Amino acid sequence: MARLKFLLAFFALLICAAGVAGAYYYWTKYAQPEISVTRQITGDGAVKREKPDLGKRHYDAAVALLTEGELVSARDRLLYLMQYYPESKTFADAKRVAGEVNLDLLISPIPQPEKTQHVVRRGEALITIARRSDTTIDYIMRANGKTTALIYPDEELIVYPLNYRVEISLEAGTLTVYDGKNFFKEYGIVNVNLPPEVAGTVVTTISEKVAWDVDRPVNFTDANYLKCSKWIRTGKIGLFIREYSPERTGAGAAPFGVVVEKSDMEELFTILRVGTEVKLVN
Repeated sequence: MARLKFLLAFFALLICAAGVAGAYYYWTKYAQPEISVTRQITGDGAVKREKPDLGKRHYDAAVALLTEGELVSARDRLLYLMQYYPESKTFADAKRVAGEVNLDLLISPIPQPEKTQHVVRRGEALITIARRSDTTIDYIMRANGKTTALIYPDEELIVYPLNYRVEISLEAGTLTVYDGKNFFKEYGIVNVNLPPEVAGTVVTTISEKVAWDVDRPVNFTDANYLKCSKWIRTGKIGLFIREYSPERTGAGAAPFGVVVEKSDMEELFTILRVGTEVKLVN
């Protein structure tokens, strides 16, 4: 019995020692350096030094993962940085890179949750496949490398349900796409021209997506569809998402809407579908 008590006491001592060692490691590795630097910043007469950027190591790790082709792990590391280290100097770059990686993962053949293969049945068209799969015609075309709307029976097409939402911040000058609560990608706003009645917070949905070939609307079967200019109309009168056009920047010539770069509009036209929620905040 005495020997058993001795062994139990010995193991308890080892556990305590391990706990103390772990606490000491954390203190010397993380807590003490930050406290030390903070004192040097705030203390009277102390040499001012910059507080360590705790998010940078996550950014550097994400970049290393990208070079190894580990897109999902890199994206997750960047999202972690954005959530827990918003004060990091690498935050803006992390947001930009995370958005690009998200789009690459969406468009590429890389397997993702909910990304499936649709086998074309006789009589089907892109528009019916897109509607049944909660996706867009443009997504199906881009994800499958198609330059025309022609599809064939037994052809395998990548499809993905695009259940995003949009938040437009006039103060920040950004249009941000979210996948539920999760960040997907952010776009810069080039110009804003909204009617007076579009004020305060507005919550609506996308009601129409239109492609224009010069002065005529066209659909996805048109030979010039991929080269067309595009805009998105919402259920709020005067609230459009448009692509930048230098010909329409003069006084009185600019139509109502939130304007983004043409390349950004192509992406938004691809990933946003009719019914997508749009929230406008000042």
